[in-house]
Amino acid sequence: MITIPIVAEACESQPVLRERDQHAVFCGLTRIIWLHRKMQDAFFQIIGSRTCAHLMQSAAGVMIFAEPRFGTAIIGERDLAGLADAHEEIDRVVGQLLARRPQIKTLFLVGSCPSEVIKLDLARAAQRLSRTTEGVRVLHYSGSGIETIFTQGEDACLKAMVPHLPQRSTPGRHVLVVGALADVVEDQMRALLGQMGVSEIDFFPPRHKVDEQRLRKKTRVCRPPVWPVDARHGAHRPAWQRLRATR
Repeated sequence: MITIPIVAEACESQPVLRERDQHAVFCGLTRIIWLHRKMQDAFFQIIGSRTCAHLMQSAAGVMIFAEPRFGTAIIGERDLAGLADAHEEIDRVVGQLLARRPQIKTLFLVGSCPSEVIKLDLARAAQRLSRTTEGVRVLHYSGSGIETIFTQGEDACLKAMVPHLPQRSTPGRHVLVVGALADVVEDQMRALLGQMGVSEIDFFPPRHKVDEQRLRKKTRVCRPPVWPVDARHGAHRPAWQRLRATR
C-alpha cells in the first residue's frame, strides 16, 4: 500500500471557482423545449444545420411525426455558398408551415448561427413576413451557442416580444411576472398574491397570444426566475419598476 500525503496548502492556494446561474450548459436553442410547451399557440422555426435538428430532437425526447411546435429549416450547401436566395427559401418554408398549422398565432424565426454564417437577415425576414402573413406575428431572435447560453435563449425570446406588448392608459397598479413558469406555479402564485390583495397580475410569456398583457404606466415587474434581465429592458420603458425581494 502506498500512502499519498495530502498537502492542505496546495488546495488553499488555488482560486475558488464559483458558478452563478446556469452558464455551463447547452446553447440557447434548447430553451425552446420549455418555451414551446408554455406558449401553446406559438411555433419556433429554427434556421440551422442537421446538428441543430438532432440536438433539438434529442433534447425534446420526441420524434418529428409527433409534430411538436418547433422545427428546423436545414441549411444546405447551396444556401451556405450563396447560390440560393435564402429569403425565398424561408418564405416558402413559412408558407407551408402556416398552411399546415393554421392555429399558429406567433412565429419565431430562431437563428442557430450569426447572420453572417446562415446568409440570412432574420430581422428583415421577420418584418417582411409580418406584413404578408395575416393574423400571425413573426418575430426573431438568436439562439446561437456562440451568442447565447441556455437561460439566455428564453431571455432573448422574451426581449423580442416586449416591444409588441399592447398598453392601456387606465389607472391603477399592475404586476407583471416575467419568466416562463409552469402553469400550476402560475395558478398558485396568482392565488397567493390575490390573498395578499394583488388583483391585477399577469404573466409573461402568456399561454396564448390572446391573453397578452395590457401594460399600464404603473407596471411593477416581478422576476421569479433570475435570468430574464434583457427582457425587462427590451422596450426601454422607464415606467417599469422592478419589485425587489424583501425579508
